[in-house]
Amino acid sequence: METLETNLHQRQARLGARCFVALTFLLWSLLIATSCSNDDCDSSPSPQYATLKEALQHIESITKISENPDTSAMKRKEELNYKEQYSMFFLQDLNHDDEGGDTFLQKVCILFRGFDRPTVFVTEGYDWVGFEDISDLAVNLNANVVHVEHRNYGESYNQDNGTWKYQTFAQASADLHAVYQALKPLFKERWMSAGTSKNGETSISYAYYYPQDMNLAAAFCSPFIVGLNDERFGNYLFNEVSTEENRNLMKQAIRKALIDGENGLYKEVCKQIAASGQQAPVFNEYIFNLFDTCFQIFQYVPNDEDRKKKLQAMVADNETLVKEIWVTIEGNRDQTVYSYWVECAKEMGWPNNGYSYFADLLEGTSFNLSEMLPDMLKPQDRYLVTTYDGKLYENLVNNFFMTSTCPLLLYYVHDDSWTAGIPSKVGPNTKTIINPIGKHNSALNDPSLCPEDIKQEVMSYVLKYI
Repeated sequence: METLETNLHQRQARLGARCFVALTFLLWSLLIATSCSNDDCDSSPSPQYATLKEALQHIESITKISENPDTSAMKRKEELNYKEQYSMFFLQDLNHDDEGGDTFLQKVCILFRGFDRPTVFVTEGYDWVGFEDISDLAVNLNANVVHVEHRNYGESYNQDNGTWKYQTFAQASADLHAVYQALKPLFKERWMSAGTSKNGETSISYAYYYPQDMNLAAAFCSPFIVGLNDERFGNYLFNEVSTEENRNLMKQAIRKALIDGENGLYKEVCKQIAASGQQAPVFNEYIFNLFDTCFQIFQYVPNDEDRKKKLQAMVADNETLVKEIWVTIEGNRDQTVYSYWVECAKEMGWPNNGYSYFADLLEGTSFNLSEMLPDMLKPQDRYLVTTYDGKLYENLVNNFFMTSTCPLLLYYVHDDSWTAGIPSKVGPNTKTIINPIGKHNSALNDPSLCPEDIKQEVMSYVLKYI
């Protein structure tokens, strides 16, 4: 962080210089920079361009502009009330501390509603798959959406040749800062960063590194894990989520899957996965995914009755339980999320999902808590756990949520197990809202997932700043 901050002015000058080609566009942007601040900007329409595409073509760092990348949004164009949508690639520094170093192309997608509208900056934590995240919030604000794919995910992948040296939130935040600097002269109204889950963690870390960029930073259902064995998540899962009946059903399902240790259901899971041509999981991987299967039921199934039915089926039928564990293993092995395990090892930390509650069944097995995260990584990357640096999240939890100069919004859903990561203390610039129903998402406009009073509380706070 210190190095990035030390070089901030040099980076800003360099990034600003390469963002504008046309002389008239440069003069216009300099005028804006000297005449308005982030909190008080001219609300007249952005430059003399008929379309957003025309304006984007004048930004040197942007290439490969394509129309309508999100086909699902196209089908809902009238409902979403937007004018244009584009994908493009933005030239980024691999290392923002090295002015003459390597670069990579980062995918950026824009849903355009008007030069005179505010902007929701979706700080993607994974690969870009569409404009769905934070769509309700953007609709409610009639805001533009600028969605930036995270470095080393999707089409922004492998820019550091697999070394992972620059896969940090400091560098990812500098990516976002560069995109913001290039686009702010187009979208002069107020900006807020926002995202769900890891996207929200990215939003908050961006505000931590660049507190003056955004008028508001929001995180929906975002955990902030502290350490490589954060026990809050297991304790929350087995004592707080849903109903006591459902928690007991979950415990029954887990005990069933652990009976006879490596000679029990684990063998059947290995047999079926090997028969499909995939590598059988080591016992640690099996354990993580068993607990994660239950974790996800409360994360993604929105009501207690449906959770109950799913858990009852897992308790009643071995085949159903094996299938659910296998599906979770496949999901967690997906290459699109591999960088997540790398980031957990390097900086984000690792949750303890409550293994001690079943110590009697794990005793005598090859289960090893300290090796669980390495077992999720490729052999050549397992050393990354030894490089873990949790200072960022420790600073967020112990300091930033209490002292941030950038207004923050932290939104959680009670039965989402990630809610264990809610900060225990916040300051006057941080608003915490807990939705009593729903699931792990930011669906504000669906009353089955978000009561009207919660939606109004969220929007009232957002409208204070946007």
